Amino acid sequence: MALRIAFFGNSESGYSNRYFGAFLGASSQIVAVVDAPAARRTATTARAALGLIDFATIARQRGIATFEPASPNLPAFVQAVGALEPDLFVAVGYMDVFKDAILAVPRLLTVNFHASLLPAYRGKHPVFWALRNGERWSGLTVHVVDRGLDTGDILYQVKVRTRRNDTVADLYDRILEHSLRLPVRLVRDVQRGVLRCRPQSQAGASYFSAVTEEDFRLDWSLPAERLRRMVTTTPASVSLTWPDIVCSSATPK
Repeated sequence: MALRIAFFGNSESGYSNRYFGAFLGASSQIVAVVDAPAARRTATTARAALGLIDFATIARQRGIATFEPASPNLPAFVQAVGALEPDLFVAVGYMDVFKDAILAVPRLLTVNFHASLLPAYRGKHPVFWALRNGERWSGLTVHVVDRGLDTGDILYQVKVRTRRNDTVADLYDRILEHSLRLPVRLVRDVQRGVLRCRPQSQAGASYFSAVTEEDFRLDWSLPAERLRRMVTTTPASVSLTWPDIVCSSATPK
Protein backbone atom coordinates (compact mmCIF):
# COMPACT_ATOMS: atom_id res chain seq x y z
CA MET A 1 0.00 0.00 0.00
CA ALA A 2 1.34 3.45 -0.92
CA LEU A 3 2.49 5.77 1.85
CA ARG A 4 -0.15 8.45 2.47
CA ILE A 5 1.46 11.90 2.71
CA ALA A 6 0.14 15.34 3.67
CA PHE A 7 2.46 18.03 2.25
CA PHE A 8 2.84 21.39 4.03
CA GLY A 9 4.50 24.29 2.19
CA ASN A 10 4.41 27.80 0.77
CA SER A 11 2.98 27.90 -2.75
CA GLU A 12 4.99 31.03 -3.67
CA SER A 13 8.30 29.42 -2.72
CA GLY A 14 10.47 27.75 -5.33
CA TYR A 15 11.93 25.69 -2.48
CA SER A 16 8.53 24.24 -1.50
CA ASN A 17 7.38 23.66 -5.06
CA ARG A 18 10.50 21.86 -6.27
CA TYR A 19 10.38 19.37 -3.38
CA PHE A 20 6.66 18.89 -3.97
CA GLY A 21 7.50 17.85 -7.54
CA ALA A 22 10.01 15.37 -6.17
CA PHE A 23 7.38 13.84 -3.88
CA LEU A 24 5.01 13.49 -6.83
CA GLY A 25 7.68 11.30 -8.38
CA ALA A 26 8.02 9.09 -5.30
CA SER A 27 6.10 5.85 -4.77
CA SER A 28 3.54 7.44 -2.46
CA GLN A 29 0.09 8.99 -2.43
CA ILE A 30 -0.26 12.67 -1.59
CA VAL A 31 -3.63 12.87 0.14
CA ALA A 32 -3.51 16.56 1.12
CA VAL A 33 -1.55 19.75 0.55
CA VAL A 34 -1.52 22.54 3.11
CA ASP A 35 -0.58 26.03 1.95
CA ALA A 36 0.59 28.95 4.06
CA PRO A 37 -1.94 31.79 4.41
CA ALA A 38 -1.66 34.26 1.51
CA ALA A 39 -0.32 37.06 3.70
CA ARG A 40 2.63 34.90 4.78
CA ARG A 41 3.74 33.56 1.40
CA THR A 42 6.88 35.65 1.03
CA ALA A 43 9.76 33.60 -0.35
CA THR A 44 13.52 33.93 -0.71
CA THR A 45 13.41 31.96 -3.97
CA ALA A 46 10.19 32.88 -5.75
CA ARG A 47 8.23 30.20 -7.60
CA ALA A 48 7.27 32.54 -10.43
CA ALA A 49 10.91 33.33 -11.23
CA LEU A 50 11.50 29.60 -11.78
CA GLY A 51 8.49 29.20 -14.05
CA LEU A 52 6.81 26.68 -11.74
CA ILE A 53 3.09 26.02 -11.33
CA ASP A 54 2.33 26.21 -7.63
CA PHE A 55 1.65 22.97 -5.77
CA ALA A 56 -1.83 24.07 -4.62
CA THR A 57 -2.94 24.47 -8.24
CA ILE A 58 -1.45 21.10 -9.19
CA ALA A 59 -3.19 19.48 -6.22
CA ARG A 60 -6.57 20.89 -7.19
CA GLN A 61 -6.08 19.72 -10.78
CA ARG A 62 -5.42 16.21 -9.46
CA GLY A 63 -8.31 16.18 -7.01
CA ILE A 64 -6.06 16.26 -3.94
CA ALA A 65 -7.55 17.85 -0.82
CA THR A 66 -6.19 21.40 -0.45
CA PHE A 67 -6.14 23.42 2.77
CA GLU A 68 -5.09 26.95 3.75
CA PRO A 69 -5.64 27.18 7.51
CA ALA A 70 -4.76 30.30 9.47
CA SER A 71 -2.93 27.86 11.77
CA PRO A 72 -2.31 24.12 11.48
CA ASN A 73 -3.25 23.81 15.15
CA LEU A 74 -6.89 24.85 14.75
CA PRO A 75 -9.15 22.00 15.93
CA ALA A 76 -11.26 22.04 12.75
CA PHE A 77 -8.19 21.62 10.56
CA VAL A 78 -6.71 18.92 12.81
CA GLN A 79 -9.97 16.98 12.47
CA ALA A 80 -10.22 17.51 8.69
CA VAL A 81 -6.68 16.40 7.84
CA GLY A 82 -6.90 13.55 10.35
CA ALA A 83 -9.94 12.19 8.50
CA LEU A 84 -7.64 11.57 5.50
CA GLU A 85 -5.60 9.10 7.60
CA PRO A 86 -2.11 10.29 6.58
CA ASP A 87 0.90 8.16 7.41
CA LEU A 88 3.38 11.00 7.13
CA PHE A 89 3.42 14.79 7.30
CA VAL A 90 6.10 16.52 5.23
CA ALA A 91 6.86 20.21 5.77
CA VAL A 92 8.98 22.18 3.29
CA GLY A 93 9.18 25.94 3.76
CA TYR A 94 6.11 25.90 6.03
CA MET A 95 6.74 28.40 8.82
CA ASP A 96 4.03 27.60 11.41
CA VAL A 97 4.91 25.67 14.55
CA PHE A 98 3.19 22.29 15.01
CA LYS A 99 1.70 21.64 18.45
CA ASP A 100 0.85 18.34 20.12
CA ALA A 101 -2.62 17.81 18.62
CA ILE A 102 -1.50 18.13 14.99
CA LEU A 103 1.71 16.15 15.61
CA ALA A 104 -0.45 13.27 16.84
CA VAL A 105 -2.33 13.02 13.51
CA PRO A 106 0.08 11.15 11.17
CA ARG A 107 0.36 7.43 11.78
CA LEU A 108 4.15 7.51 11.65
CA LEU A 109 5.77 10.92 12.03
CA THR A 110 6.17 14.50 10.81
CA VAL A 111 9.36 15.51 9.01
CA ASN A 112 10.74 18.88 7.97
CA PHE A 113 13.16 19.84 5.18
CA HIS A 114 15.35 22.59 6.68
CA ALA A 115 18.04 24.33 4.63
CA SER A 116 20.91 24.23 7.11
CA LEU A 117 23.26 21.76 8.73
CA LEU A 118 21.38 21.38 11.98
CA PRO A 119 21.84 22.07 14.82
CA ALA A 120 23.34 25.23 13.28
CA TYR A 121 20.95 27.85 11.92
CA ARG A 122 17.69 26.72 13.41
CA GLY A 123 14.85 29.14 12.70
CA LYS A 124 14.12 31.31 9.69
CA HIS A 125 16.09 32.11 6.51
CA PRO A 126 19.03 29.78 7.26
CA VAL A 127 20.66 30.14 3.81
CA PHE A 128 20.62 33.93 4.05
CA TRP A 129 22.19 33.90 7.50
CA ALA A 130 24.82 31.31 6.61
CA LEU A 131 26.01 33.44 3.68
CA ARG A 132 25.76 36.68 5.63
CA ASN A 133 27.97 35.16 8.33
CA GLY A 134 30.55 33.83 5.88
CA GLU A 135 30.04 30.11 6.54
CA ARG A 136 32.17 27.79 4.39
CA TRP A 137 29.47 25.09 4.37
CA SER A 138 25.69 25.01 4.22
CA GLY A 139 23.24 22.33 3.17
CA LEU A 140 19.99 20.64 4.07
CA THR A 141 18.73 18.57 6.98
CA VAL A 142 15.66 16.35 6.96
CA HIS A 143 14.58 15.97 10.57
CA VAL A 144 11.72 14.74 12.70
CA VAL A 145 9.45 17.54 13.92
CA ASP A 146 9.10 17.60 17.69
CA ARG A 147 7.82 20.20 20.16
CA GLY A 148 10.92 22.37 19.73
CA LEU A 149 11.97 24.58 16.84
CA ASP A 150 14.10 22.56 14.39
CA THR A 151 15.33 20.42 17.28
CA GLY A 152 14.10 16.95 16.29
CA ASP A 153 16.14 13.87 15.40
CA ILE A 154 18.09 14.00 12.14
CA LEU A 155 17.17 11.63 9.31
CA TYR A 156 19.40 12.87 6.46
CA GLN A 157 21.90 15.64 5.82
CA VAL A 158 23.40 16.99 2.61
CA LYS A 159 26.48 19.21 2.88
CA VAL A 160 27.10 21.89 0.23
CA ARG A 161 30.18 24.14 -0.09
CA THR A 162 29.45 27.85 -0.25
CA ARG A 163 31.20 30.09 -2.78
CA ARG A 164 32.56 33.56 -2.28
CA ASN A 165 30.11 35.34 -4.57
CA ASP A 166 27.04 33.20 -3.85
CA THR A 167 23.69 34.89 -3.74
CA VAL A 168 20.96 33.28 -1.64
CA ALA A 169 19.34 31.99 -4.85
CA ASP A 170 22.65 30.52 -6.06
CA LEU A 171 23.17 28.54 -2.89
CA TYR A 172 19.55 27.36 -2.74
CA ASP A 173 19.92 26.06 -6.29
CA ARG A 174 22.95 23.94 -5.35
CA ILE A 175 21.31 22.68 -2.18
CA LEU A 176 18.30 21.59 -4.22
CA GLU A 177 20.52 20.02 -6.86
CA HIS A 178 22.18 17.83 -4.24
CA SER A 179 19.07 16.97 -2.22
CA LEU A 180 16.11 16.49 -4.60
CA ARG A 181 16.67 12.73 -4.41
CA LEU A 182 15.78 12.75 -0.69
CA PRO A 183 11.96 12.61 -1.07
CA VAL A 184 12.26 9.32 -2.97
CA ARG A 185 14.76 8.01 -0.45
CA LEU A 186 12.56 9.03 2.50
CA VAL A 187 9.51 7.26 1.07
CA ARG A 188 11.55 4.13 0.24
CA ASP A 189 13.19 3.96 3.67
CA VAL A 190 9.86 4.39 5.48
CA GLN A 191 8.22 1.69 3.36
CA ARG A 192 11.11 -0.72 3.98
CA GLY A 193 11.21 0.03 7.70
CA VAL A 194 14.86 1.12 7.58
CA LEU A 195 14.50 4.80 8.52
CA ARG A 196 17.21 5.75 11.03
CA CYS A 197 17.18 8.73 13.40
CA ARG A 198 20.01 10.33 15.34
CA PRO A 199 19.54 12.98 18.02
CA GLN A 200 20.81 16.47 17.35
CA SER A 201 23.92 17.48 19.23
CA GLN A 202 23.76 20.71 21.20
CA ALA A 203 27.35 21.50 20.17
CA GLY A 204 27.29 24.24 17.55
CA ALA A 205 23.56 24.91 17.92
CA SER A 206 22.37 28.34 16.85
CA TYR A 207 19.08 30.08 16.14
CA PHE A 208 18.25 32.95 13.79
CA SER A 209 15.00 34.85 13.37
CA ALA A 210 13.36 36.63 10.44
CA VAL A 211 15.25 39.13 8.31
CA THR A 212 14.32 42.77 8.96
CA GLU A 213 15.04 46.10 7.26
CA GLU A 214 17.89 46.69 9.70
CA ASP A 215 19.73 43.73 8.18
CA PHE A 216 20.07 45.72 4.95
CA ARG A 217 21.47 48.87 6.56
CA LEU A 218 25.14 49.28 5.74
CA ASP A 219 27.58 50.44 8.38
CA TRP A 220 30.91 51.78 7.11
CA SER A 221 32.60 50.81 10.37
CA LEU A 222 32.23 47.11 9.50
CA PRO A 223 35.09 45.17 7.88
CA ALA A 224 35.15 45.27 4.06
CA GLU A 225 34.48 41.53 3.75
CA ARG A 226 31.36 41.76 5.87
CA LEU A 227 30.10 44.69 3.79
CA ARG A 228 30.73 42.67 0.62
CA ARG A 229 28.64 39.79 1.99
CA MET A 230 25.85 42.19 2.92
CA VAL A 231 25.69 43.47 -0.66
CA THR A 232 25.95 40.00 -2.22
CA THR A 233 23.18 38.49 -0.10
CA THR A 234 20.72 41.34 -0.60
CA PRO A 235 17.87 40.33 -2.97
CA ALA A 236 17.41 42.49 -6.05
CA SER A 237 13.92 43.43 -4.79
CA VAL A 238 15.36 45.00 -1.63
CA SER A 239 17.14 48.36 -1.47
CA LEU A 240 20.22 48.67 0.69
CA THR A 241 20.20 51.62 3.03
CA TRP A 242 23.37 53.58 2.49
CA PRO A 243 24.57 55.66 5.45
CA ASP A 244 24.93 59.39 5.08
CA ILE A 245 28.44 60.60 4.47
CA VAL A 246 29.16 63.88 6.18
CA CYS A 247 32.23 65.76 4.94
CA SER A 248 33.74 68.47 7.06
CA SER A 249 36.62 70.78 6.36
CA ALA A 250 38.68 72.68 8.82
CA THR A 251 39.42 76.32 8.03
CA PRO A 252 43.11 77.05 8.55
CA LYS A 253 43.85 79.76 11.04
